[in-house]
Formats: sequence, C-alpha cells, structure tokens
Amino acid sequence: MNWWNLLFIAIAVVSTISLQLPQLNRRISGQTPEGDRQWVIQEAARLAVLQKLPPRGFGFNNLIATYTFLGFLQYFGDDVARIAHGTGYGLNPEYFQVIVSRDPRFVQSYLYLSVGVSMFSAQPRRAITLYDKGTAVIDPTKQRYGYTVWVRKGMDQLLFLGDSQGARQSYLKVAEWASIPQFKPDDLPETQIIPNSNPPRNYITQYALSMAEWLKDNRDLRSAQISAWQMLLNSATDRKTIELIAKEVDKLGLKIQPQEDSNGIIVPK
Repeated sequence: MNWWNLLFIAIAVVSTISLQLPQLNRRISGQTPEGDRQWVIQEAARLAVLQKLPPRGFGFNNLIATYTFLGFLQYFGDDVARIAHGTGYGLNPEYFQVIVSRDPRFVQSYLYLSVGVSMFSAQPRRAITLYDKGTAVIDPTKQRYGYTVWVRKGMDQLLFLGDSQGARQSYLKVAEWASIPQFKPDDLPETQIIPNSNPPRNYITQYALSMAEWLKDNRDLRSAQISAWQMLLNSATDRKTIELIAKEVDKLGLKIQPQEDSNGIIVPK
C-alpha cells in the first residue's frame, strides 16, 4: 500500500459518483450566466432559512433532509451553471449542513458528501465535522452501512489533511462497525466473508485492518496531500474554490503558481 493507491481510490470515487449522479437540472435553453448567479443567491438564502428551522423541524426532519438532498442533486447536476457559467460548487457544504443536521442517520448521503464537500468544494475539514455528527448517532446494528461514513472520513484525513493517526482510528472504526451487522448474500461485495478466513472476516473489515496496520508507523503523507490538492486544483471551476485550495496548500509551505493553460500548479514557496 502506498500513497498512489490512496490517490487512485479518490480518483475512482470522483469518477464513479460523477457518472452516477443524475443530471436533473440541465436548463440549457435560456440559461444565462447572470441568471445562474442570481439563482445561486436565492438558493443560498433558501438553505439559510432551512438551517434556521427549529431543531425538531416541526416533526418533519427526515422529509426536510430528503427534500434538501434532492435539491443538492439538481444543483450538482447543473453542469452549465456550475462549470460553463463558473458559479462553482460553493453551496455543496450548505446542502449537507441541512441534511446531516436534520437526518444524521441518512447513511447514503455521506457518499455524496465526501465528493461534494471534500472534493468539489475543497472543504475536507468541514466534511469531517459533518461525518462526526453522523458517527455520534449512527447505530451500526440498525444502519448496516454505517461503517461507510468512517471510510469517507478516513480517506479525507489521509488524502487532504495528512492525519495518519486520525485516519488509523477511523479505519479501526470501519473494521469494528463492519463486523457487527449480519449482511445478506446479496449485499455489497465488500461485506462478503473471505473464504477460509480465521477468524471469519468480510472484505471491508480486512481492508480496514490492513489500512490501520499500514498507518501504525506514522506514515509521511505529504506527497499524497500535494497530489490530492493538485487534483482538486485541476478540476476547480471558480475563484472561491481556488482560494480555498491556496489556503490549504499554504499550510503545507506551498503555493499555487499560475499557469496560462490551467488553474496553476502547486510548488514550494
């Protein structure tokens, strides 16, 4: 296992989710840059209102979370507004602030949170705060795939923060939680028991334990961090995201060097 493996995992996740997310909001006809900018302002205001609703949500928190998640899919899927018109993905964290606050047990949403907040919005620290809200209340005996939240957190800690020991603890939690439920034969392949394993372990538990063992020696993840941030820089579509990336690489003693044909390259100061 090396940092190239970690980077390839991230690229695979981005590619897979980008292909799977439904393109629900391709409003190409009559869509203008100014119109899209105004829509983003209005959507930000709407999300702010949702965040200010009473904590109990009048008894409709699950519906609020689902409604907001559908709004995220529309927002994320509007390539014309996000990319062609340069409005970017700055609202992704606001959608998930509502979703996780209202329904932290909505396990499926965390897969999109990882991509939307950490990768497309370049805010892995905020994503980790949201993961923590979920893991504090998710019950692995009831939400069988709750372990996947720890997987996302561990990946962000590795790739973007270089937190080897934090990631190690996350992968130990993956192994613990994935060992609890009784998975069915037609569940995800990673939950299937490894033939002749002693003690019996499923594939995800074995993977998580292997990652935790690899991280035990305080691995230097700096190269992985630089490559991960460069990957985000290459795909950034708006100035705000580039500024967020610049702040993070500054913490590594690096800077973004402008390039004529790209968003720039990360180099030493």
